[in-house]
Amino acid sequence: MNHSADPNAAGIRHLDALHARHDADIGVILVQIDQLARINHSAGTETGDALLEEVGRRLATFARNEFGPGSSVDRLEGPRFLIAPAAPQSLAALQAQERALHVALAEPMVGDPNGRLAIRIATALITRDEPVGDQLRTATDQLARPASARDGAMVKAALSRGEVAIFYQPQYDVATGAMVGVEALLRWRHPELGLLGAGPLVTAARAARMERELTEHAHRVALAEVAAWPRALAKLRVSLNITAADLGDPDFADRLAAMVKAAKVDPDRLTLELTEQAMLSDPASAAQQLAQIRALGCAIAIDDFGTGYSSLSLLARLPIDYLKIDSGFTRTIDGSDRDRIVVRAIVDLARALGLLVVAEGIEQESQLARLKDLGVATWQGFLKSGPVPGEELPGLME
Repeated sequence: MNHSADPNAAGIRHLDALHARHDADIGVILVQIDQLARINHSAGTETGDALLEEVGRRLATFARNEFGPGSSVDRLEGPRFLIAPAAPQSLAALQAQERALHVALAEPMVGDPNGRLAIRIATALITRDEPVGDQLRTATDQLARPASARDGAMVKAALSRGEVAIFYQPQYDVATGAMVGVEALLRWRHPELGLLGAGPLVTAARAARMERELTEHAHRVALAEVAAWPRALAKLRVSLNITAADLGDPDFADRLAAMVKAAKVDPDRLTLELTEQAMLSDPASAAQQLAQIRALGCAIAIDDFGTGYSSLSLLARLPIDYLKIDSGFTRTIDGSDRDRIVVRAIVDLARALGLLVVAEGIEQESQLARLKDLGVATWQGFLKSGPVPGEELPGLME
């Protein structure tokens, strides 16, 4: 069969060769990168392509180290990869490597500076009895339908064992350079693999429909830590992330209010961040929940602004206090006229609506200087600090 037009052609050829060489069924691992469309939209397709190239390099290193020379990594259709060991492996042996594979992709990479890259992993047995291409297409369907029972067990175990950690990325006043707030970011202290980014746990929670439970647990951890902070941190604003699943829950605002009261944290110090996509998934419910949260005293921020639908009518109707400019714009703001124009337009829009602007992903002094010229109020990024444990914040304040 001519596979030249098939986007999975390289993987099919490798599997055909392995079948011929070993006269055996072949176990494989499939990997899918989530949120690539968001990265392409916010940071550009060049950044998305660079991210996929880096993923491919890490997977090749992983395959070589775990399965020996001769193992192959092929790009499949879309943001998917196929790992084929050089020698036949059982599915149980491949599944045992999933954790190590998460670690191989856990470190932040280009286009994903905050460790938010989410991956999905599936294993499959490619037999000699059916066309390899058909089997690959069936196997990739598993990536769209993760094993929710297994994912749910993993999330429940992480919550019950206290493995959810919160790191805080400082936010600075553009004019004075003073630390004025932090964004609370979820991390996973895996008992075997150490500290992981949020991606694996968030992906599992989404698949198991446990996003609300994960968010609530993360908020409890963050609020308990904030309540115990020393006086030096007492004036810092704290941003907590919420999801579309949270906004779709009619009891979310009431539960949040109860948690804040129990933790004895001043709600005026809190900002709730949500993406444009979360805001637009159910505008009526979002408006009701955000109004309750605002009445509690918390501020509202739209994260990754400019990368979604950017519904101006919703901005005018919903109770919003901050717009956060996505790092894809700020990363090239000192070299791209288009991105500079977009950022200026967002700042002008925010000013007209009485909103403040926070810029993410600042890594260079030239970017910061450009933001100051444009009138951005607050920024965060690796130029000063990435996300750190709460106990490191007093040292950064000094």
